[in-house]
Amino acid sequence: MQVLRMIEKRLRVWVTSQLAESFPEAFLVETRLRVHRNAPEVSLRIDTDTGWTLDKFVRIHLFLKERMEGLSWLPEGCHLSVASPSLDMPIKVRRQYLQKLGKPLRVYTWRGRYVRGILERVKEEGIELSTPSRKIYLRWSDIKFARLEREKPQSLN
Repeated sequence: MQVLRMIEKRLRVWVTSQLAESFPEAFLVETRLRVHRNAPEVSLRIDTDTGWTLDKFVRIHLFLKERMEGLSWLPEGCHLSVASPSLDMPIKVRRQYLQKLGKPLRVYTWRGRYVRGILERVKEEGIELSTPSRKIYLRWSDIKFARLEREKPQSLN
């Protein structure tokens, strides 16, 4: 299991650099290496600052697939699956927060609590939420992840 996590970490670094070089509007959200099926599979969740088009999706998938074939540190016969993050998927990457400006969020902290509010600002040090009663600032180091709220928060929980 530890070997898989090391490969995933190496894969995250590799995919991030490949995207930065050839698709700077795209960024990696999640990486998984699955080996419990007939053939190993690399599963990537990739998002973009500018939204998805079918053409962009196909170009990124084919680009990464071609480049992955030469990686000796991946399991042999590894398949590639590329998808965009679903709306229900937790928000974990700073660039995802920029896409959610003005939207209601529920932000979970490492202390096991959550804060609800409208995402007002994304800064280098963290985010600012507004609630009906006050503004709340959270540092990146305090944030575990966030989720979009379906409704605007009426009160702070």
